[in-house]
Amino acid sequence: MNITIFYLSKKIFIQEKNQNTENQLFKNLDTLKKREIVDEFEKFIEETNSDNLILLTENIDKGLDKFKKAFKFINAAGGLIMKENNFLFIYRYKRWDLPKGKLEMGESPEEAAIRECEEECGINALKIKHALPSTYHIYAHKNGYALKKTYWYKMSTTFEGSFKPQLEENIEKVEWFDKEQIQQHVLLNSYPAIQHIVETIILS
Repeated sequence: MNITIFYLSKKIFIQEKNQNTENQLFKNLDTLKKREIVDEFEKFIEETNSDNLILLTENIDKGLDKFKKAFKFINAAGGLIMKENNFLFIYRYKRWDLPKGKLEMGESPEEAAIRECEEECGINALKIKHALPSTYHIYAHKNGYALKKTYWYKMSTTFEGSFKPQLEENIEKVEWFDKEQIQQHVLLNSYPAIQHIVETIILS
């Protein structure tokens, strides 16, 4: 199992040492200290000739835990909402995205996913069908960087009303798309982590 962490168009892979890394840029995560992990990350994002960085570890879980401690770590949850053959997307910051948000104190990922989808879309009657693979991405946060893990859930709904985009969260539109429309519109203007979900879950 590999862990993929997105930063803009770049990807960081945490993988076990027995996997093939020939002709690829890699570092030994197990020997890096917290500050060195951040230093390697900052050097990597300045690289113009490489979009991938491999961090090798003897144990994926321990390696990921070590990487997490080098950043401000945030848990979030969201939903891939489906009705018949359509999927729900939000439009925020000039890109198509999926509804999601941070977990509140004492809240489970499932509870947060339902709440955030309801709040951001103005939707109800949501039902979680099953969990999807989580995603990780890094973004600028205050004077440093945050690493966010998002728990994703495939959901269904019987909602029939009009959507109410959460304007205070800069959500401009909430729309249904079928697979063809997703390929034509969403994939061309979305975030790498969302593109990954679309390609592996919807279009695979």
